[in-house]
Amino acid sequence: MARSSILANLPRFHRGGFWLLVIAAAASALLADHPLADTLTLNLRFTERALWQPLTAIALYPDGQLGGLIGTLFIQWFIGGQVEERWGTARYLTLVLLSAFVGYLVVALLGLAVPQMLAVPMGGTLPADIAAVAAFGLLHARQPVQLFGALPLSGRGLAVLVTALVLLGPLLRGNWPVAVPTAVAALCGLLLAWRWRPPASSGKVAARAGRRPRHLKVVEKPRLLN
Repeated sequence: MARSSILANLPRFHRGGFWLLVIAAAASALLADHPLADTLTLNLRFTERALWQPLTAIALYPDGQLGGLIGTLFIQWFIGGQVEERWGTARYLTLVLLSAFVGYLVVALLGLAVPQMLAVPMGGTLPADIAAVAAFGLLHARQPVQLFGALPLSGRGLAVLVTALVLLGPLLRGNWPVAVPTAVAALCGLLLAWRWRPPASSGKVAARAGRRPRHLKVVEKPRLLN
């Protein structure tokens, strides 16, 4: 008789979120402390016509900020995967990458008028992660969500909680410009999710037949009474 494994309870890590994590982790590990990072992350060099930085910054965390990859792992696996499963990889990556690009682009353009906003290098997948969280919150707004079998929340409540915690860190440290691309990406992700939202009759996301319960999943309301 086959032994049960704790890994059997984990949700599938969809390829879009997986490769986003892999690329960001590889680029950050190899280049974060390399002189080339000053060219690829978003910083004051944008004012010197380094116009590619809002795009390249998505894949590269600045030196000392690699801990953000842990957040990317959990968000892309447990939250973003729900959105990618519903929309497909192409549309999902369009949402998160476009939202992250817009977030960094807004900061870059503001930095042309207020260069101090670019004094601290910015980069990483956090804006893409929060765009996925915003889309999840809209798609599953009123649905109960089980988070590791505890902490009952609605999809909207989980999205608000995660976004608030992410934005609160830079604000408490007094480094508010770092929170701008994340906030803009959240708004952009919300707008795209609203534009692409499925019809009300399209059904709800739930665990597929034959699969064991997930650590994070959308469940039917009657289950909360059990």
